[in-house]
Amino acid sequence: MIETGSYDEFIDQYSSLIESLASVGWTPAEAYARITTLYPTVSREHIARALNSGKWTFVGRKEHLVNNTMMSAALWYAVGITYDLEPDPAYTAVSLDPVIMQDIPRLFQAAEVSPETSALILARIGAGLKYLAEVPYTSLDEASYDDLLAHLPEEAQGISDEVMSWPPSRFMIEDRLGEGEWSKALLRAGVCPPNVEELGLNLAASSISDRAFRNALGEFLSYCIRYDRKPTVMLYGAWSTSTAQLGRVPLLGAVRAKYGSWSRALKLGRRMVNDALKMSAASAVPASASGEVTSPRTESLRIEDLKAQGIGVVETPKLSPEEAAEKAWKNLDSVLFSRLQELPWSQSMSVYYISPEVVATQDYTPYATILRTPAGYFCELSAAEAFEHISPDFDTDYLAQAGWVQPQNNGYPVWSQNFFSVSSAAEELLSAMRFGMGCERPDYFQSDDPGAAETSAAHPNTGSIPMVPVEQTSQVHIDWDEQ
Repeated sequence: MIETGSYDEFIDQYSSLIESLASVGWTPAEAYARITTLYPTVSREHIARALNSGKWTFVGRKEHLVNNTMMSAALWYAVGITYDLEPDPAYTAVSLDPVIMQDIPRLFQAAEVSPETSALILARIGAGLKYLAEVPYTSLDEASYDDLLAHLPEEAQGISDEVMSWPPSRFMIEDRLGEGEWSKALLRAGVCPPNVEELGLNLAASSISDRAFRNALGEFLSYCIRYDRKPTVMLYGAWSTSTAQLGRVPLLGAVRAKYGSWSRALKLGRRMVNDALKMSAASAVPASASGEVTSPRTESLRIEDLKAQGIGVVETPKLSPEEAAEKAWKNLDSVLFSRLQELPWSQSMSVYYISPEVVATQDYTPYATILRTPAGYFCELSAAEAFEHISPDFDTDYLAQAGWVQPQNNGYPVWSQNFFSVSSAAEELLSAMRFGMGCERPDYFQSDDPGAAETSAAHPNTGSIPMVPVEQTSQVHIDWDEQ
């Protein structure tokens, strides 16, 4: 199993090893091979990022590590050659994704590839991508790629030298881009694998609607903001084929088939996300808890005093325990709604459940975190593994049926879902905590305060403030253990 630690944790643990590899004269690719062979559970993405960071000087041959873009480019180039497509410089100039136009010429220039050769290869890559968009079920098997390497076209000969090896071997593509699987490497690059029917996947343009892509893109953009990543074509390819997303969100090949290119899909998708956010904002009804209403303080009036003065009073009927409990939950939703509305852009807010068990064990792990992004409210529920001393009562079937994405085995230990409207975010988050995480008492809920509460009101361990139920006109006792 691949380690799930952060990049900073990886650097803390392996920086001395990388320093030693550089000092004895190994190249980046040789260092990469040695680390992945002897430390197979280490994140390959972290290794590649570290070796390309420039923090260490490798004094051997000036070799550039082939990144995911270059490996994908080799697959697109192979499609162009295998299907005997003419170079298409016009399509390449108009539709090639920015990250491809940045990485390929830069690395070819470092390898001293002539501008003419670089332009020809790019035009063949563009032709391959155009064909994939028009015929999304175009497949590329292992034998075809091996044949390409054995009979390289003239323009691709000579690039495999001391500077860079391109096109890379099939083993490298399988190992690094596909995590050991040829079909996954193809899917991440938007190419149809030969066993697509066996996998039960659909790459046709008709397989996705604008709405489905909009929802997936909103979640993807929020994911990028949450983890400080750029919404590149390669990241979407990897994200859409992750264990949590595969079969749930549109694949890159289907997105290209519907919109022509990733850059165009991203532009149109962002527009659809913005439209959805505007519609949600227009339909949202501001809500606030009675405890948050700013009104002049007055002395409380007793009903007995009013009656003594001859003033008629209509008393509110007493609520049953069930009615009082439901009102408390509605008020909790109202409080969360208002706090999410106050949440600044690109800021997050944690929600806690301060139960007696939490206080006794001092395990103040947030139950949920909400990040407000330009793509909506990106909500994450802490998975069971995140709690050190308590074991929340998770109902994973409920969470999955409610649309929450399950934690990945080799990814972030959270359940996640993106919402365009603040009302949906508040309602669905509370339902998830109530029915999916065993949070049965609304009076135990607390959250960060976007408005910066007084220090005296904040919890000493979390800095959170209570989400107090509405005070009832006619008080009733609620036995929460029987609700």
